Order: sequence, then C-alpha cells, then structure tokens
Amino acid sequence: SPGMMPFHRLKEVLEQRPYLSNTLIAGFFCFAGDLTQQLLYNDKIKLGELATFTGMGLVFGPVGYAWYGRLDRWFPGTANLTIIKKLFLDELVWGPFFTFVIFGVLPYVETKDREFAMKELERKFLPAWLGSASFWLVFQGINFKFLPLQYRVVYFMGLSFIFDTGLAIYRYQY
Repeated sequence: SPGMMPFHRLKEVLEQRPYLSNTLIAGFFCFAGDLTQQLLYNDKIKLGELATFTGMGLVFGPVGYAWYGRLDRWFPGTANLTIIKKLFLDELVWGPFFTFVIFGVLPYVETKDREFAMKELERKFLPAWLGSASFWLVFQGINFKFLPLQYRVVYFMGLSFIFDTGLAIYRYQY
C-alpha cells in the first residue's frame, strides 16, 4: 500500500546502509530532543547548544550501532540469560560512557571551561546515570529480545527522543 512505502524504504536503507542511516536518525532525534527542551524553556533558540547536542547524536549513531553489534557477537541469541548479560554490560559500559559525554564532554565543548565541566559532571553524573538505567532497563530488554540489529538504534533513538528531551532539560535547566 502507498502508506507503507516510507517504512519499506526505511527498512531497505537500514539494511543496506546501517551506519549512515543510524547516524542520521540519531542526529535527528538528539536535535529534536534539544529543540523541544529549548522551545519549552528558552525565550530563543541557542544554536550552539542545538549544534552540540545534534553533533553528539551524529557521533552516537554509528557508535551505538557498533556497540549493539559487538553485544550480539559477544552474546548471540535472545535467551533470557543472554538478554540479562547484554543489559548488564549496556548499563555498566554504555550508560556511564554516554552519561560522561553528556555531563563531562558537552559542557567543556560548549564553554571551554574545564572547571565548569568537572562541576557539572560531579553534580549530575550519578543521578543522570541512575535515572538512565531505570529508564532503559525495560526498553533495552525489549530491544535486545525482539529487534534485529539494524533496527536497534532506530528503536533506541525513537525512545531516546523522550529520554533526550528529559536529559536536555536536566542538562541545561538544572
């Protein structure tokens, strides 16, 4: 049916060009999450902030795809114990890495002030990482159990719009 054409095309692109498609999708959702946060809380759009958050998504798209591929190679299959192992590693490796980038690297990139970046990291890292783990454990369990690799970052980034909007609010408003 004509209504399904965009989804069929997306499926083809995800299968044929997984790194490129995941890069663009992740960049888009980070852009959308930060833009939403800014529209809710700011009088005007801060383009530097928007560019930084979008850039982070453009980097994390291919990195995330590679990470999920690695998890699949280390722990093939969808048995419950396999999913638990993937979740454990995802939350103990990817979670802290991502949180460090958000609260340690992005503040430095935006301000070039190392002291400010360290204070942001010290103040926000643990609450953000624990919040991230509580949000993602259930959703990543679904991701690892039911979705093929080429769809994982898209699924993750779709949910990430909600998470990234909240994360951007926490990052820039508190």
